[in-house]
Amino acid sequence: MQKEGIDYTEVFAPIARLKIVRLVVALASWKNWKLWQLDVKSAFLNGPLDKDVFILQPPGFICKENEHKVLKLRKALYGLKQAPRGWNKSINTFLHNIGFQKFTAEHGVYIKFVKHTEIIIICLYMDDLLLTGNSSTGIDSLKQNLKKEFEMADLGTLSYFLGLEFAYIAQGIFMHQKKYTSDALKRFNMWNCNSIETPTEVNLKLQKVRMKPQLMEPCSDRLLVV
Repeated sequence: MQKEGIDYTEVFAPIARLKIVRLVVALASWKNWKLWQLDVKSAFLNGPLDKDVFILQPPGFICKENEHKVLKLRKALYGLKQAPRGWNKSINTFLHNIGFQKFTAEHGVYIKFVKHTEIIIICLYMDDLLLTGNSSTGIDSLKQNLKKEFEMADLGTLSYFLGLEFAYIAQGIFMHQKKYTSDALKRFNMWNCNSIETPTEVNLKLQKVRMKPQLMEPCSDRLLVV
């Protein structure tokens, strides 16, 4: 029932693009930095509201003798148009207050220089945060500050992010999509099919044939390869 311009205005929420995430992972692999992942619980419930929003009393929480009244929200709720935007504004303000700067060319990436030679990088994708850098004490302090401000889970070193899996090997970080591929094969009942490097029709032989006259242009002797 929300109407644009009345109940909400801006609804966009900047996130880190996938190619930027890959770039940050490549940088961490090159510099031999550790990668950490944090997951915010109920992220959209942290966003402030800049407009009055009222909802009907939900089933099971109806006040007796006040059934005809509605509730006014203090913070965003899942299902609101402005909920993602509110969460982004909330964490953006928090990161700025503790010294992080938003990357100019990528609004989902934040950078903080702890010292002249130490740096912390954050990739924000809605409620998932990817941390890396060469300041172990700074990252530990950042985790504690985030946990005090928001309810979140520390998932440890990066292993799975946005459909990508990460394995740590002697040469660096190996990125793959084994789980995604396996799920796709199982979904289309192709798990037990024979594997092949170049997927194409088996025993297919291509040959040149002349086009039918009605499909040819006047005075044309071009050939169609099928």
